[in-house]
Amino acid sequence: MSEENNTIKTGFDKIVDYFNNSLEINHPVAIARIVEETGFSWSFVKKTLTKINEKYDGFHFEKSGSTWITWKDRDHLIKKLSNTCSRLLDENPDE
Repeated sequence: MSEENNTIKTGFDKIVDYFNNSLEINHPVAIARIVEETGFSWSFVKKTLTKINEKYDGFHFEKSGSTWITWKDRDHLIKKLSNTCSRLLDENPDE
C-alpha cells in the first residue's frame, strides 16, 4: 500500500480534493451540488468553503441572489503565501 492510501483525510481535505479534481475552471457551482456530490452537510460545506476562501488562492465563494456559488480560476487551489513581492508593495505604498 502506498503512503497516500494510508493517510486519513479530513472533510476539509476532501473538499479541497473535490475542487482540484472534479470542478472545471471558471465554472460556478452552487453549494447544493457540492453537498450532493460529497455527502457533507450544507452547513459543513459552507463553513469549509469560508475557510478555503481565507487560506487558498484560485478560489471564489460568494452569494448570488439567494444562492451561494463557488468556482476555481486555476487547475488547483494553492495555499496563500504571506511572503511574496506583492506584500512589499502593500507595505511601502510611497516608494
